[in-house]
Amino acid sequence: MIARARAIAHGNAYTTYSTLKRDAEFICSENMAGDMTIAVTEDDLDSIWMQFKYAGENYLSKGKPVTRNLIAMEVSPTKEESKGWTADQWSLFAHRFIEEMDKIEFRNKEGKVSSRRTDLVHSKWLAMLHHDAKSGIPHLHFMVSRFTTDGRINDTNLIGLKASMAANSINQSMGWRQSQEISEEHKAEIKNALYDILRSMERFDWNIFLRKIKEKGYGIELRRDNKDKVVGYRIMRGNSRYNASQIGRQLTAGRIEATWKQLHREMYAEAARAKAEYERRHHFVCEPIRPGTKSVRFEFDRILEGCKEAEHFVFDISQDVVDALRDTFMELASDFEFVFDQVMEVSIFMFFELLTVDTGGQGYASGGGNPKDVSSKKKHDDDDDELYRARRIARTVAKSCPKKVVRRSFSR
Repeated sequence: MIARARAIAHGNAYTTYSTLKRDAEFICSENMAGDMTIAVTEDDLDSIWMQFKYAGENYLSKGKPVTRNLIAMEVSPTKEESKGWTADQWSLFAHRFIEEMDKIEFRNKEGKVSSRRTDLVHSKWLAMLHHDAKSGIPHLHFMVSRFTTDGRINDTNLIGLKASMAANSINQSMGWRQSQEISEEHKAEIKNALYDILRSMERFDWNIFLRKIKEKGYGIELRRDNKDKVVGYRIMRGNSRYNASQIGRQLTAGRIEATWKQLHREMYAEAARAKAEYERRHHFVCEPIRPGTKSVRFEFDRILEGCKEAEHFVFDISQDVVDALRDTFMELASDFEFVFDQVMEVSIFMFFELLTVDTGGQGYASGGGNPKDVSSKKKHDDDDDELYRARRIARTVAKSCPKKVVRRSFSR
């Protein structure tokens, strides 16, 4: 279970959200005038807020204005911890949390009280049950008056820390995970999501970054300076909020673009290593058999699966096939990004693989020889099939490469 608490000035807006949110369910209240129902209406809302607003009338009459007149708290057991709870069980849990909050007092090194015990039990409060939109995890929203019913003020100094300690006290007694452990798990989840987003971005752009974060189900708030430059941000996961510095130092607003560049350098390096390994496993030599001929000898070494040593292959390919591959790539060069030598090697290798499959693995000499038992018409048909196959292979290889991005600039 985790918990969060703070004193707020926008109590009216918080109360409206907490009570009228779709599917919000009334759980319990204490010291409130009138009957509360499961379906809180706008009429109920007016009554609730008026009670909160004037609960400290005796205190305010002494000339001490208080702007933060409402304590807002969110308390969230995990889905497993609250599984199957009835409304009565949620009510018991809410009362216990209020009681735990009132037990906590802070003193400094000299023993002087730095944050007095609250008296929420004798303050006006109500609890509403919400369900997180992404995970469905249920959690309680507490609205608590800053003032007790007899006009005293609740000390909200370090109240966020008090909420965490109250949650951990209940966690310990129930055998549940501590809030710090849950928080670290959430931060690790967000960190992994942010790194995945950075890897997927072709360029770093805050608008793209924001959109992708929201697509993953998180909220985000940016902080900008007077020049509209992003100088900070925080991520919302349900009711938990984490500053970028809490998630990872390399993900702060000042460092995140450099992190994006580093990730992409690593990706390019990995691609280069993969290419080097490919070339190690498939060593290509492509050269004319002899000057003036229309065939090309294609030699390569390949390490087969389960073998430690490379196997050497020799493959004669028609110059017409090579030309067909080259012409097709030239036609597609304006639409796709590729390195010409690399796609030629891949295409010839695919051509070899397909033809050796067709011949039962016995090898093949493309466009070579003129066996006496083969008619010239059949040979012509076979040659046409080869060229058709070569063009299809070239198109397939080209389309596996990224498309070119056309950028247009406009001048006056």
